[in-house]
Amino acid sequence: MAAAGRGRGRGRGLLARELPEDAQTRPGSIASEDAKVSENGVEVKKEGTSKQDSLLELQHILDNLTLDVSDHDLNELYQLAESASNTDNDIKHVTEQVYSKFTSDREYAKTGAFICEKLASLEVNGTKFRSLLLSMIQADYKDKDSLRSKSVSKFLNILSFMCQVFGTMRTAGGEVFKPLVSPLYECFNMILDSEQCDNDEYECLNEQLQSIGRDLEQSDRDKMEQMMFKIRSKVIRNGSTPQARCTLLEIIECHCRGWKDLANDVTRFYCDTMMDILTD
Repeated sequence: MAAAGRGRGRGRGLLARELPEDAQTRPGSIASEDAKVSENGVEVKKEGTSKQDSLLELQHILDNLTLDVSDHDLNELYQLAESASNTDNDIKHVTEQVYSKFTSDREYAKTGAFICEKLASLEVNGTKFRSLLLSMIQADYKDKDSLRSKSVSKFLNILSFMCQVFGTMRTAGGEVFKPLVSPLYECFNMILDSEQCDNDEYECLNEQLQSIGRDLEQSDRDKMEQMMFKIRSKVIRNGSTPQARCTLLEIIECHCRGWKDLANDVTRFYCDTMMDILTD
């Protein structure tokens, strides 16, 4: 069943690890004099850090990312990204680094959205991190059919990240990113309209709707009603597998509850039912 949402926490943290040797401060350098020791004992360079050093540290953090993100971690990431972004091309490179990480594994989608929210205000010569990020999402959305045909897993990674960006990030006015509303509905409907749908796609649909369903419905209630009609139809059609019907029925129940969390006994029912189906 849908996994519990991963939020910001204060666990191991993003920087709770040793930095790569080539990103360490050299003794006697300017960066060495301005270095600061963070609360977990890791040396993180501030003033005087070179762009290349910042890029190396940023990539190292992304490569060794944990799911727990503290405010301290977010501040460190912002400082590194800012230090690495001196030109338009630099900030594009940083955005590509971040986007690549969070579309490679959907388990990190929510963590990635929190990090992107922190980096959203980053700007160099009028080139904004937020605009670059949305452009990358839009490009993959336009290529969704090809992506899905080549790799369902890659398609779901991108869809999950898109959902979490929609559910986490806000405009300067505090609103959701409206340009993502129709693309999200289209991706969900593409899954529901498919005759050859992977069960993992239904599970992803369930997980993401439980996370962003309320915001998505408030943004376009008509599209939500149309989508729920499709889901109900699939539940009662003979062509749907028991596993698919179980997952889709959970979505219907969440929708009927206004996207509030299901009670523990209801969640347990769906988990137990799915286990019975999988072991038959």
